[in-house]
Amino acid sequence: MLDRLAAIGVGLFVVDEAHSVAAWGHDFRPDYLRLADAIETLGHPTVLALTATGSPPVRDEIVRRLGMREPRVLTFGFDRPNLRLEVVRHENPHEKHAAVLAQVIATAKPGLVYVATHRDTEEFTAELTARGFHGVGYHAGLSTGLRAAAQADFHSGVAEVVVATSAFGMGIDKPYVRFVVHASIPDSLDSYYQEVGRAGRDGEPATVTLNYRPEDLGLLSFFAGGVPRSDDLARVFTALVDAGGPTRVADIARAVALSEQGTARLVNLLEEAGVVVHDHLGVTADPAITAEDAALRGVAAGRQRERIEHSRIAMMRAYAETRRCRRQLLLGYFGEELPAPCGNCDTCSSGSAYAPEFAVRQVSAFPEGATVVHAAWGTGIVMSEEGDSLTVFFDREGYKVLSLSVIGQRHLLALA
Repeated sequence: MLDRLAAIGVGLFVVDEAHSVAAWGHDFRPDYLRLADAIETLGHPTVLALTATGSPPVRDEIVRRLGMREPRVLTFGFDRPNLRLEVVRHENPHEKHAAVLAQVIATAKPGLVYVATHRDTEEFTAELTARGFHGVGYHAGLSTGLRAAAQADFHSGVAEVVVATSAFGMGIDKPYVRFVVHASIPDSLDSYYQEVGRAGRDGEPATVTLNYRPEDLGLLSFFAGGVPRSDDLARVFTALVDAGGPTRVADIARAVALSEQGTARLVNLLEEAGVVVHDHLGVTADPAITAEDAALRGVAAGRQRERIEHSRIAMMRAYAETRRCRRQLLLGYFGEELPAPCGNCDTCSSGSAYAPEFAVRQVSAFPEGATVVHAAWGTGIVMSEEGDSLTVFFDREGYKVLSLSVIGQRHLLALA
């Protein structure tokens, strides 16, 4: 296909949902990591990468992963002031389930309910149907026909509520969704804002609610773990060396008796570690590196990715548990500053967002968006400032929340 396209001549290469390069490319959509090579094979035409939820670190990774040259990065503002942001905390899963169901029944429709599992999708859909509402379920385990039917019912207005896993939403653009309810906590604020952004696209008021139990974060952390075994990495690398040249992932998978998807993940890590090259010809190993060294580097790359994913979960916890204006915290994550509380979130309604400690601004030498250097964590980007706290995303470690006073006393950060 690339050869045929190259022969025709491509003037513009467009990558939609470009955050997938950073957020999902390593596991869910490994082919997104092949796009840079496709671009080069086509003679590096002009590249346009589009996403609705690119935080500064994600934007940087998109540029790097796609091999973009001298990019013009345009952002048009992340604030959706018509969305009311709410978090409801629950003590046990049964109480949370009942509360979600009650809210969905009582709220103006249409709306979306995001759940964690296929089973949750089926249970909520059945309960809504039993109460006289037309709800449809959507998850990756359904057939293509059933998923298409669910989308058609949603767009036509036949379905009042869609109960879905995160598989639902790419390319969905229905202007008058009145609510998005999360029955489970997403893995990052990037994912969360992508999903709640499907509400209120007509500019009219809409409500987005996160139903939260701290215990749910443990499950997220479990799934964010799982650094590959070094012997699997070594086997893949050895098979590549033995092949003696560019090899397809499918052929590697057969040689090492692993699934093609699992092998692709291992190859991605080895490529991230700098010990293999994956281009349009296939995967090629560096023969000057031993399998043991390649595996060690692959494990290190996996642990770095794991630290970053855990830090994103920590930011999700910070959003769920904050007492300051939720919109201020959310926009700060995406590199935007909201000078005053928004007045349209639950912490503003309760008054906690107007507490004196949130009104005090430190005189900081590290403005939002600045590149900084930490002796142990390397280079980072300043994301936001809240009172004495500075949130920085470090390339190797992920998100860290630091005390401005301690930074000053110990000289922990320097502007790059």
